[in-house]
Amino acid sequence: MSVLKVYRYYQSDFNNHLYTTNEKEIGTTTQGHKGDHNYICEGVGFTVFTQHCNGLSPIFRYFNSKVNDHFYTTNAAEIGTTTTGKTGNNGYVCEGILGYISPNEFPGGIPIHRYFLDNKNDHFYTSNVNEIGTITVGHKGNHGYKYEGILGYAYPAEHHLNMVHRYYHEGVKDHFYTTDKEEIGTTIPGAVGKHGYKSEGLAFYIFTHHHLGLKPVYRYYKDNMKNHFYTANPDEIGTTEYRKSGKNGYVSEGVLGYMSPVNFSGSIPVYRYYCNRDSDHFYTVNPEEIGTSQPGLTSQNGYTCEGILGYVPHH
Repeated sequence: MSVLKVYRYYQSDFNNHLYTTNEKEIGTTTQGHKGDHNYICEGVGFTVFTQHCNGLSPIFRYFNSKVNDHFYTTNAAEIGTTTTGKTGNNGYVCEGILGYISPNEFPGGIPIHRYFLDNKNDHFYTSNVNEIGTITVGHKGNHGYKYEGILGYAYPAEHHLNMVHRYYHEGVKDHFYTTDKEEIGTTIPGAVGKHGYKSEGLAFYIFTHHHLGLKPVYRYYKDNMKNHFYTANPDEIGTTEYRKSGKNGYVSEGVLGYMSPVNFSGSIPVYRYYCNRDSDHFYTVNPEEIGTSQPGLTSQNGYTCEGILGYVPHH
C-alpha cells in the first residue's frame, strides 16, 4: 500500500503548525526554508497511507481562521462534520482528508502524538516524544504543550520500500531475488541479463530500514548447487556474518531487506516453496503460481509449500 510523506511547517506570527502531503502547498519541502504565508519547513513529520483499507482510519484536516489553528483528528465527532468547506464545532472548517492512519500498533509503525498549546491555540503532532517530553494525557511538557494522546500509528519519516526483482536461470534451475537492479543488469520481464538470469519482473516490495516489529530477511547462496536461499530465521543456516559459510554449505550474502513476521493492515504474505528435484527455493506473493499455500503440500512443477517467509506492504 502506498504512503505519502507528511511535511511539517511552522508559522511563528500565528504560532501555527501545518501538516500537509502536498509539496506545492507551501512551495518548499527543504527543512529550514521559508515558503508561502511565511511558513518555515520543519521537515517530514511522518507518513500516511494514501488509500483507505480495512483497519485504517481517515485523518480529517480542519482550520479555524479566527485563531489561526490547523487541527487533525481521526474522530469526526470532535468537530462534527467531514464535509469539505463546512464549518463545525468551535469554528473549525473541514479541509478534507490528510491521509489514512492505523488506530492500532503494527510492525514498522510508530505512534503519532498529539499536543495542544492552549494560550496560543496551536495543535502539534510529532513522533518524537522528546520534543515535548511527556506522553501522560493532560500533562504539560516543553513550551507549555499539553499531551492529548495518540492520533494513530504510521510509518516513520524515513520509511522506504525497495522493489525486489525476481530472476530465473533455466540452466541451473535457480530463482534469484535482489533489490539491486544493477546486479543482473535488467529489470525488463523476459530479458536475459548477467550470468544467464532472465528477469521475471517485480516480486514484491520490502522495507529498507529496520523498525520495531520487523525482521531482516537474510540472503544465502550454495555454490555447488547454484541455489539462492532467503530466510528470516538465522538459525536455519547458523550465521548472518557476510561471506561466512553456515549449515549445508550456504554462504551468507547479507540482508535482502526487512519484513514483518505477522500480518498487518495493508500487508500481503510472501510464500516460500522448495523444489527438491531442482534444488530451488521460490518465493511469491501469488500462491496461484504454484497452486497451493498450505505448508507441506506439493503442487505445480514439484514445488512444496514451506509456509510464509513474512509479510510485506501491498503496493
